[in-house]
Amino acid sequence: MPVAPTTSSTTTATTGERRIIVAEELGYCWGVRRALDIIEDAATPESRVAPIGDIIHNPQVVHRLRGQGVEGAQDLDEAESRGFKRVAITAHGFGPQLAQDASTRGMEMIDTTCPLVTKVQRLAQKLVKQGYYLVVYGDDYHPEVKGVLNWASTSKAVATKKIDQLPWNAKRGETGEGKVSPPRKVAVVSQTTKNIDELMEFANTLQAMVVPNGGEFRLCNTICEPTTERQEALKRLIDQVDLILAVGGRKSSNTARLADVGNQRGVTSYHIERPEEIDQNWLEGVTNVGVTAGASTPDDVIQEVVEYLANNGFTPPEGGIRPVDEDYVPAF
Repeated sequence: MPVAPTTSSTTTATTGERRIIVAEELGYCWGVRRALDIIEDAATPESRVAPIGDIIHNPQVVHRLRGQGVEGAQDLDEAESRGFKRVAITAHGFGPQLAQDASTRGMEMIDTTCPLVTKVQRLAQKLVKQGYYLVVYGDDYHPEVKGVLNWASTSKAVATKKIDQLPWNAKRGETGEGKVSPPRKVAVVSQTTKNIDELMEFANTLQAMVVPNGGEFRLCNTICEPTTERQEALKRLIDQVDLILAVGGRKSSNTARLADVGNQRGVTSYHIERPEEIDQNWLEGVTNVGVTAGASTPDDVIQEVVEYLANNGFTPPEGGIRPVDEDYVPAF
């Protein structure tokens, strides 16, 4: 659901008032809502479903879903050993072999992959077929990145966020002992939850290595719109707050990026999973606290943080964390 500024976010605080200011865009994105809708419609306590991994990266939601017959498994072997006949691909996606292996075992597969992740998977395949060496800007351990590499299905691919971890250490045309230069065609796609500023810095450096001597470089910005919207909304908070709390699961890449954006722009920012993690020392001398949340963070978890701050002397946003639009339909 889209988020609009609350009244308290735009009014002038009275002298001595301490406020909670929520970001204009925060919490669940439509891809996460879609994944949860699919899995909740499919599962019952009598007809359980085992996502291979966390359906989304939020522990409160994962715990809540267990009561509805959704229990994660590390792999198909574990799911089968626990008696599951139905398994699910999470919102982060997976390689094509998972569905093939499930079919071989006679297991029903439910696919909740975010369509924006599917777009990256298909793009990776296309770029490889066009002769590009594929660079996935992202965390090599993340299930989304692993899935993209599996769909690319090539040895000419690497996942990293650091230039010095690429298989090349020189510009095209440079020679000398130990010099390894890139191939003629290199393309970059991004994990959907990354920081655009960091992606551009990485891409600009890599482009300078690739384009000499007739090299061809292609950047495909596949950071998803909800991630960008949440990062841009956070940037608009910077001048209004003394502290930022980014609420989301520890495994949530996009929540971690929100905290990074705040810190990079000079406002002390913390990634927290739940209000109990807030250190009272963080609140000393703070007038306005900015609250944002990752795309896999439900409203009730955000509200718990707001209530904690309210109980510690901060004025909550008037009307809650977001307006309610009963007629809202996500633009898939």
